[in-house]
Amino acid sequence: MKSSKKTSIAIASAFFLILILAVLAFASLKFLTGGRDPEENAVSFRLKIEQGDSARKIAALLEKENVIKNKTAFYLLARFPNLGSLVSGQEAKIFCVKAGVCDLKSSMDAGRIYKELSSGREELVSVSIPEGLTISKIAQRLEKALICPAKDFREAAKGMEGFLFPDTYSLAPGCGAEKAVKIMAENFYQKISGVPSLSAMRGDKEKLNKTVTLASIIEREYRSADEAPLIASVFTNRIKKGIGLYSCATVEYVITEVLGRPHPDIITYDDLKIQSPYNTYLNAGLPPSPICNPGLVALKAAAEPAQTDYYYFQLMDEAAGRHVFTKTLSEHVQQGAIFKTKRAAR
Repeated sequence: MKSSKKTSIAIASAFFLILILAVLAFASLKFLTGGRDPEENAVSFRLKIEQGDSARKIAALLEKENVIKNKTAFYLLARFPNLGSLVSGQEAKIFCVKAGVCDLKSSMDAGRIYKELSSGREELVSVSIPEGLTISKIAQRLEKALICPAKDFREAAKGMEGFLFPDTYSLAPGCGAEKAVKIMAENFYQKISGVPSLSAMRGDKEKLNKTVTLASIIEREYRSADEAPLIASVFTNRIKKGIGLYSCATVEYVITEVLGRPHPDIITYDDLKIQSPYNTYLNAGLPPSPICNPGLVALKAAAEPAQTDYYYFQLMDEAAGRHVFTKTLSEHVQQGAIFKTKRAAR
């Protein structure tokens, strides 16, 4: 009887000891997988995960970088989802490391870190495309940002001049030329959908092409946004009268994009005689296609030109970027016609 009682006490004591040890182990594990630092003192760390990186390798790195408290505890929760669920109180999920980049802080607990590591978020590069760039110049920027080779972009963007919207893009390195072109073209149509006069042209391809072509010239000519509709009115009036647009910007395009020469500091009289369908000094009306990729100011001006009697304009205040607008050739000559590059290529 005494032996049976002693056995029961021993079993109860052992169970109680095991229970205490389990509680202590649980508490320790919860502590070791909790946030390492309070939010105000948190360490930030950007982790780039390569294909094939293991949870054990990542745990060791995060401990080394002082993002987590203990690599073994962190690994155990990743290795055993049910244990992780017990500690975090969240649904048990198989932990899967995905290649990509994630931003971590030492205030995050293991559950939050696991969620980030499983996201597979791509590392993005911010690329700024200013208004007025040509496809070839956009290509140079993308190549410099390691998005795609310039040659590939020029090939993928054939026939898209004018329809690649100037903006700041977040792109994944090596995402490829076709994807970059698609993103920029979709952005163009999204942006013009917010302008009724432009949105109405989406069903009329010819009209939209002409408007974008006109906008591309306006983009390279205007300096102050409030003058863009006035410049548009000059070109619109000249088109109606069958008069050449006489835009130096189109001659610049011929020199740099067609002939492949360096951007000129000034446009000479010899330059005005270059034979090309894009030379609006020799050909009346619009050139065959856009000469750059315009922004919304120029696009809206082309779709909604001011109503004026102006047929001429010229830059008079270079510092302020202001033009003088005139109705007749004699007035234009009196103001002093100077052929000058309106906007330096970026």
